[in-house]
Amino acid sequence: MPLPETMFCAQQIKIPPELPDILKQFTKAAIRTQPRDVLQWAAAYFSALSKGEPLPVKERIEIPSATGEIEGGLTPGLLKVLHKKLSPKGTVTVTELKEKWKHLCLPEEQLKSILQLDSFGEEVEWMKILALGCSVLGGSLLSSMKHACEILTSEPEGGAAPIPFETFSFLYLYLASIDGEIPEDETEAFLHKIKEEAWTEKRKYMEGFWVEVQARRHHSLVIVTGKTDSTWRIQFHLLPIKSEQDNKK
Repeated sequence: MPLPETMFCAQQIKIPPELPDILKQFTKAAIRTQPRDVLQWAAAYFSALSKGEPLPVKERIEIPSATGEIEGGLTPGLLKVLHKKLSPKGTVTVTELKEKWKHLCLPEEQLKSILQLDSFGEEVEWMKILALGCSVLGGSLLSSMKHACEILTSEPEGGAAPIPFETFSFLYLYLASIDGEIPEDETEAFLHKIKEEAWTEKRKYMEGFWVEVQARRHHSLVIVTGKTDSTWRIQFHLLPIKSEQDNKK
């Protein structure tokens, strides 16, 4: 025999005071992140929230691009979420990487293809995974570096995206080695030229400096900036390639 339905009055129902705000923030996070599997993502969200860990949440809604990104696959915003979660550890296990990847409802096949780009063991250096993720998003070396700068910069979104020169150099050399088409001496010479010309400008301006360098193959400009404390920073700008007809005009 079923139990009789219990009736409660409004005075008997106690709503935790923090619940409305928790649900409001969760809803806003879900709208920004647009997870493919809301229940799976929600479990990861509240698990991270209870542990005080970085939440699996994008900073803003991303408009689908026409760059050949896999539907429901990796995006700059999701790669930035992974960076916030995994970069403090430096080196992570493949198991943990797969777990965080799954929390964002990303395709397992895409992570598998990224890991196959290099000879990784049971542990991986996160910055290398970040670089390979940027290569998936960018296609070309320079476009990949543009994504890396935008993900790693501490500057507000929408403007220049400076990052430490050492970080740029590491990612550039690593992706160039994975690409295999650019000789090592050319990549080393390219980075050395940037640093050398930046030092020349530093001696000239002292308070701050900038230098423009024509990038190899893609006719893009790399803007290098720095400070007097020897903290090298780099700003990346991709410019359209001008044809010979444009130049004649």
